[in-house]
Amino acid sequence: QKKINYYPKCPQPELALGVEAHTDVSALTFILHNMVPGLQLFYEGQWVTAKCVPDSIIMHIGDTIEILSNGKYKSILHRGLVNKEKVRVSWAVF
Repeated sequence: QKKINYYPKCPQPELALGVEAHTDVSALTFILHNMVPGLQLFYEGQWVTAKCVPDSIIMHIGDTIEILSNGKYKSILHRGLVNKEKVRVSWAVF
């Protein structure tokens, strides 16, 4: 399954949320992006913005791996934010 997320420029990004906080039901999620920051992960009680590394693919663990590993590997809570100056696009493959 593939999901394409389009986040238009937003003059007041603090008032908008692109995608609400969630975990993925899949085993693994692979994310391609257009190098515009906005993916945030909930880590140690706070939201952390993922770094944009050129030519990289982001991969995170979903609910299925957490269940199959009996909790050894945790599904990551994440969300998507809009950007004030640039359009953000991400392609998630589950």
